[in-house]
Amino acid sequence: MDGKTRYYLIACGTSEYLENEYNGLPSVNTDIETVVNLFTQDFGYEQVLKDLQSNPKAEALKKQFADWLQNKDRCETDIVIFYYSGHGDYLPGDEHYLVMKDTIIDQIGTTVLLTKDLVRPLINKGVKISQILYIIDTCHSGAGAINVTNFALNVIQQYQPVEKKTNIAVHAIAACRAKQTANEGVFSNVLAKAVKKLSENVGLQTLGYINLDQLVDEIKQNNPSEEQHVQYSIAGTETSAKFLPILPKTLQTWEKKRQEFINTLSDILKNSLEENLFFINSFLLSSKFLEEFILDQQDLKDKLKDLSIKPVSDGICPLIACSEWCRQRFCDRDDRRDNSSLDKKIKQWQESISEYRKGVELDKIKEFVKKIFEEKFKPLIQEENLRIQIEIEPKVDSEKNTGLLTKLFLLNMNLWIESQKLPLGRFAENVLLELQSNSLRRCLEKEDFLSALIRKARYSLPEIAQLTIEIFLPLSSYQESLERICFNYGRKRKPLGQEYPIFINSFERYFDQDFREIRDEIFEKKKVLWRNNDPDSEIYYIGTEPSQSDLEKIEETKAIAVWSRNKSKPLVEGDEGHIKISEWRDWRHKVHELRKKEEDREITLFWDDLYPKPSRRCRPLNTKVVE
Repeated sequence: MDGKTRYYLIACGTSEYLENEYNGLPSVNTDIETVVNLFTQDFGYEQVLKDLQSNPKAEALKKQFADWLQNKDRCETDIVIFYYSGHGDYLPGDEHYLVMKDTIIDQIGTTVLLTKDLVRPLINKGVKISQILYIIDTCHSGAGAINVTNFALNVIQQYQPVEKKTNIAVHAIAACRAKQTANEGVFSNVLAKAVKKLSENVGLQTLGYINLDQLVDEIKQNNPSEEQHVQYSIAGTETSAKFLPILPKTLQTWEKKRQEFINTLSDILKNSLEENLFFINSFLLSSKFLEEFILDQQDLKDKLKDLSIKPVSDGICPLIACSEWCRQRFCDRDDRRDNSSLDKKIKQWQESISEYRKGVELDKIKEFVKKIFEEKFKPLIQEENLRIQIEIEPKVDSEKNTGLLTKLFLLNMNLWIESQKLPLGRFAENVLLELQSNSLRRCLEKEDFLSALIRKARYSLPEIAQLTIEIFLPLSSYQESLERICFNYGRKRKPLGQEYPIFINSFERYFDQDFREIRDEIFEKKKVLWRNNDPDSEIYYIGTEPSQSDLEKIEETKAIAVWSRNKSKPLVEGDEGHIKISEWRDWRHKVHELRKKEEDREITLFWDDLYPKPSRRCRPLNTKVVE
């Protein structure tokens, strides 16, 4: 496949219709799935405009398609396939139309989408694509294909600017003739079988393309029914159709070897899975090859597979680029003893996979990875609201089934990124904490456990990253000053709360079913704080360390609370610490400054974020025990 050519698929259809207007077509969803799998997995197409896939509205379809065509990323070598499945019929004058979800039979003229209107977005200025193939899988679609190519021939090609060397080549394949009806679910399957057969049988030594006339002949042979004849038309261009590239033997071998390479890379990365999930997510965030983050080991394999399907473009293979990102990030880590081993394994893997990825240039990939790290990842991290979320879950007695709390806790730690509403990385998963005393703080302090986890996340990021720490605690642990847990800061020991803005949150509020109704009430109170400079004191608390009964009241009724653990220096509104309820949005920063200045007054901030997105809970990676 030409490294400079990019292949895009738009697949949509209508399966649901207004009651008493048209029968539903449940097969449409299966048709779309078949076509998407065919072109993305076998030919490296990227599916775009996915939100139009199911039951799109006519105006949204035309507008979003037009916007996408005029995007600055489009170029004159881009190839596009537009597939549509659903009901289709004639208007008076032999105009073919597509029946939409909201089509009314008695208002056909204004509630349908003319098939040729799928071509109209090509008229707009700035459209640079090379070729487009419309595949119309509806009844009477032969008329639609003719409408498409005639419209393109008479309007589109005359509209193209003089300075453009070649016109956009417009092709159309119809599931049946103009006077025929299409059987549900037939065409998509026959199309897939015909394409795969021609891919295997046509000469594989040189790069070429399946001829669309030949494809239509093959479809007819596989579907000899007189009720449905496939048709192909073209808008008068002499340009060869390049929609279905026949893979040379090296790429055929890649398809056979791809899963083996994915498994090998997955095995390399899973040895340091928690860190590598963070590395891969940061790569996806910066590169935009995929929009979804990786959350666990199964996700890792799935996303590596998705990256392997992406075609090589300008020397860049997305899968190899991902491995290079992980390699470089590991090599940047000073505290890794196995850097050289992992570096060597990934390099060997890259060299072996390069034999099967035509057009790959490892030097270009290395430069690409360095560039997106410096130009995209660093600025993103600087702008983002990054939050270390530490979730401490009390463990109940499950062995004796008493339902009583034990001295055991489960700890999860995530690095959360606000714009994605997802964890960028997981740095601890279901770590079992066993308290030898009644102090959770001592357990977390032991052998520098908690501060080591936080440093691990911190040192994975560029130095410019600004972190906030949010600890989800059970009510029984609110009175422990976790902000005073010390960590190594150079040759000194320094409290966490003096280095990072730290606030606590209620574990029960977020993860206990009994708090669901209370949580909604607290959210409403938080909104009052958001917009009112002089709120009712009933929705916040300022003072000294609350008693256990006061803590229960705070957890159940207050939107926010701040207190001093030093009874001789209570916090009050407008004191020397400048704690003012009217400036509540800055409280976490103000409390951070107070912790730095007031060595003899320990400040705790109980904070209920207006937009909280705790990142739990996925399949556990492992279970560790800290005693």
